[in-house]
Amino acid sequence: MEKSDNFGNLKRECIIRGTSEIIITENGEAVLYKVSDNSKFMTSNIFAARITEYAPQLNSYFVDIGDGSRRALLPVSDIMKATTKQLRVGDFCLAQITSAPRGKKGAQISTQIRLAGVYTVLLPCEKNININISGKIRDCVARERLAALGESFFLDSALPEYSMIFRTESETASAKEIIGDYSNLCDFWQSVLQKYNAFVSVGRVGLIYERNPILSEILKYPISSYTKVSADTTEMLDKIKSEFSDLIPKLEFIPNRIFSVKSVDNVVPSLLGRRVYLKSGADIIIEKTEALTVIDVNSSKSNLSYHKVNLEAATEIMRQLRLRDIGGIIICDFIEPENKKDRPALVEFMRGLACIDPSKPEIAGITQLGLIEISRKRS
Repeated sequence: MEKSDNFGNLKRECIIRGTSEIIITENGEAVLYKVSDNSKFMTSNIFAARITEYAPQLNSYFVDIGDGSRRALLPVSDIMKATTKQLRVGDFCLAQITSAPRGKKGAQISTQIRLAGVYTVLLPCEKNININISGKIRDCVARERLAALGESFFLDSALPEYSMIFRTESETASAKEIIGDYSNLCDFWQSVLQKYNAFVSVGRVGLIYERNPILSEILKYPISSYTKVSADTTEMLDKIKSEFSDLIPKLEFIPNRIFSVKSVDNVVPSLLGRRVYLKSGADIIIEKTEALTVIDVNSSKSNLSYHKVNLEAATEIMRQLRLRDIGGIIICDFIEPENKKDRPALVEFMRGLACIDPSKPEIAGITQLGLIEISRKRS
């Protein structure tokens, strides 16, 4: 678990079936399930793109990234954060997918490119160069060490100057490991620019960089937080070895029925149901609509107090948000507690649980109708 989270020691495992299906568990409970269709239009992939139309009602541009009739959407506000140059219809730009296309709806993209390594994240397109440190690193000595290390990057003539973020994993990493990670990302960025210039020179749009989706999912949590990573193909194990050397001692090969062996074969069927039963006998009902997701808490057969049922339900709700990758606005209707002070305590409890979620959901608080509102980005 990430060092700043106050939830004890989580046993986090990663289970990979084939080359496109992954489940991540915490203390045996699944918190992430993803299956990739290996589409080149996956989140984080980088494209040479061309602006085709301005949509004033959206204050955004429609952009051609080579996705047939589906055009991507690029907010004007995003461009202003990345460059002082004013882009116009017909111009080319480098763009990274932030939200994958769905149905007839095109992808959402950003010109603020983010390249994630094990210890650092490179932000090569930011106008102003900044050194950022993960908020999950709270030790003052560690933050001072990383800040000084970041400053030293700019004194080293061999290293380009880019904005960057020290990831949580960097707290216990050596300076050599961090510098190597940053340097590799800088070299990779140069290769991206070379490919982009080659595309632009012939007026071509399309994919420049494609990251393995399974490796991207693994990187959502600190590498050191995994107790075991299991896979049923040597191909996947070899990719993990080459990308994350620290995981080599934790790798496990299970050639047959890996989900059954790891007792997660019930995860996929569970995602189809709208009702989720809790250990106490209570349950929650998840209803997804076009505009938002509504979650209702029922005490049902539980003998616990309403406050304890709400705490149990809150824990399950925050897990389901990650597991089902529910995004947008989520409205939660908890049981009315006997003590009015219990509701603000419930909000704070959920905010604590949100710290574990890589998507960093916002727990807005209690509405006038006594509902708890959550805002979450899809991962």
